[in-house]
Amino acid sequence: MIHNTAIIDEEVVIGNNTNIWAYSHISKGVIIGKNCTIGEGVYIGPNVVIGDNCKIQNHSLIYEGVTLEDNVFLGPNTITTNDFVPQVGGDWKNNGRFRTTLFKQGSSVGANSTILCGVTLGEDCLIGAGSVVTKNVPSKCVAFGNPARIKKTNYEKI
Repeated sequence: MIHNTAIIDEEVVIGNNTNIWAYSHISKGVIIGKNCTIGEGVYIGPNVVIGDNCKIQNHSLIYEGVTLEDNVFLGPNTITTNDFVPQVGGDWKNNGRFRTTLFKQGSSVGANSTILCGVTLGEDCLIGAGSVVTKNVPSKCVAFGNPARIKKTNYEKI
C-alpha cells in the first residue's frame, strides 16, 4: 500500500507487503525490503538501503549514506545525518565530510533520537528515546542520553 500523497521518485525498489503512509518522500535510488512500514511524513534520501521487516515511524529523516539491515525499528522523529562538519557550500561528499551510518540487524531507536553520521549501531541494540548517538554502540547494549552512553550490556530483547 502506497498512500496517494506519498512521493516516490524514479529508480526506487519497494519490496512486497511494504506500506508507505501519507506525505512520505522516497528519493531516487532507494531500496526498501519486504514487509516494511514507512510512517507518515518520513523522508528517505537518495540511495538509502532498508532491509526486510523494518519499521520507520512518523516524521523520521533518513539521509543518504544510511543503511538499515533487517528488522530495524526507528521511533517517531528519528533523525540521521551524513555531513560530519555541516556547513553551507563546499564539496561535502568528496572532501571527507560525508560519512555513512549503519543500523545493524534488530537495532531499535526510541522516539526523538538523533544518530550522527559515521556511527554503527550493533545488532539488537536499543537506543533510548531522546538520545543523541555520537559513537558506535555495540551489539546487545542499551544506550541513552545526550550524548548516549552505554547503560547495559548483554541486553536480551523482550
